[in-house]
Amino acid sequence: MPLTVRPAVPEEFERVGEITAVAYVHDGHLAADFSYVEVLRDAAARANAAELLVATDGATILGTVTWCPDGSPYKEVAAGDEGEFRMLAVLPEARGRGVARALVQACLDRSRETGHARIVLSTQPSMAPAHALYESFGFVRDPARDWEPVPGIHLVAYALDLLQAAG
Repeated sequence: MPLTVRPAVPEEFERVGEITAVAYVHDGHLAADFSYVEVLRDAAARANAAELLVATDGATILGTVTWCPDGSPYKEVAAGDEGEFRMLAVLPEARGRGVARALVQACLDRSRETGHARIVLSTQPSMAPAHALYESFGFVRDPARDWEPVPGIHLVAYALDLLQAAG
């Protein structure tokens, strides 16, 4: 079946949270007992304060991303006319099928629809496959926005000029 990207519905929030946590822990980006894993599991909170998107193959959820609209408390590095997305996660067994690409494209589309000139994101330095994906869309590193949300967790930033990317 073709991939579909759509908003998550409440009965999916628990599964979406688990997919997000599993993706981060499975790849060794976070220890299973790290406190942020509980934030990743709390998809309902994200759905209430941002746009929680899922990629599905029929009835199966394969991945998720949180797109942060203006005013969302989930926006961390975006300013002014910038969109932002976070917590991109794909089930390990669903990788290589274009799930992450479809989710990123949905975030780019949402940002353009809402009039953003740029889109930004933060990622862990260890997430090399994600970096390659972002760069394939034209994202470039934005070291001025690198930061540590908590001591010992270093995040690197990427940005994409949507006006240039559209042309």
